[in-house]
Amino acid sequence: MEKQEVEQLDAPIILAVKGQTRNTVAYKLAKHLKYPLIDQDEITPFLQNSKHLNNISFEISLSIASIQLKELKLGVIISTPLSQKTQLDNLEKQAKSAGALLVIIQCLPKDGSNDFNIEGVPRLIVDPRKQTFVAEEFVSDELDKVRKRSYRHLHPLIFKNKLIAESEVKCSRCQETIPGPSYQCFLGCDEYLFHKACGELPGDLEQVGKNCPKYLRLTEPEYLFPKNLRRICKICKYKGTEFSDGCHDCLFQTNMKGGFLPIIVNHESHAHPLNLLMMPLSYNYEFRCSGCGDFGHSVSYRCYDCNFNLHVSCILLPRTVSYNYDKHPLRLTYDSLEQSYLEKSYCEACKEERNPEHWFYYCPACESSIHLNCVTNQSTRS
Repeated sequence: MEKQEVEQLDAPIILAVKGQTRNTVAYKLAKHLKYPLIDQDEITPFLQNSKHLNNISFEISLSIASIQLKELKLGVIISTPLSQKTQLDNLEKQAKSAGALLVIIQCLPKDGSNDFNIEGVPRLIVDPRKQTFVAEEFVSDELDKVRKRSYRHLHPLIFKNKLIAESEVKCSRCQETIPGPSYQCFLGCDEYLFHKACGELPGDLEQVGKNCPKYLRLTEPEYLFPKNLRRICKICKYKGTEFSDGCHDCLFQTNMKGGFLPIIVNHESHAHPLNLLMMPLSYNYEFRCSGCGDFGHSVSYRCYDCNFNLHVSCILLPRTVSYNYDKHPLRLTYDSLEQSYLEKSYCEACKEERNPEHWFYYCPACESSIHLNCVTNQSTRS
């Protein structure tokens, strides 16, 4: 599975570097990341006649950063004392208006300016006194972790049998520590981690079928979640917005809270766990169902490794059904039958051609195969 398939790093980043050694650290980061560097100290000498050097030079730095972020869509590094709370507030507003991620890098020793924090704004500590600052290592070991937690991206979950190294890591669903096998985001972020059992809840697909709202089963679904069950993801919360069905994280968390559909399904038709994928309708996400062969939109169960997709309605198909025109129970069948049966590649009900590669209902006693739709339109669950 390629990371490009699931990552959506669609926003620039602002690195505000402060502290006595900020210039050295900022320069090395700018060189490695190839981001423009705005050094507030270089602006100040041109403002010697001003009574408010710090504020004016900071505002100029912010204006330059705005052009980089909004017009050029580039990340930017600002070397700044960041000595006033209003400056940090303005920096945060700039980041929000540009849809950028703001990260404060505190270089030690501190420069005597006050420390200010804003909830949701990550802060990383660098101490070049202890060891030489290496930008490449800092980016891969520290900054990339923050980006993965903060940027919007899909969360393809993979099963891990091994214990999680950090013993205090908690399950995103039950909030208990995870001592054993788990589902983790393939991209390495810690936004969603689940006990195996919690990731597969509710595990009884028959019960899921009874409780799953109709609007999630449709070929072109709608997100008509009750208002009291809607949840806001941390990125939308940070940006000050409400629940949005245009945000896949809001959709994911709402489904998790409401328990409408399992996050992971281990289905008999496929060797790997299937991830629930809930895409905003505006993305126009389309897939071909590996079960019935028809196209679907927005909501699917997906194996990223195999490009295997299923409609929600196909996942919830009953394994056995009774059928009006057959006295025996019909069995949901996923694979082509033996060669001798392949000649009967038509539906016993409607007498039309049947693609043997698609799922069908089969009666072993009568050796009859029937389209899914022909059965589900007339059948009752046995």
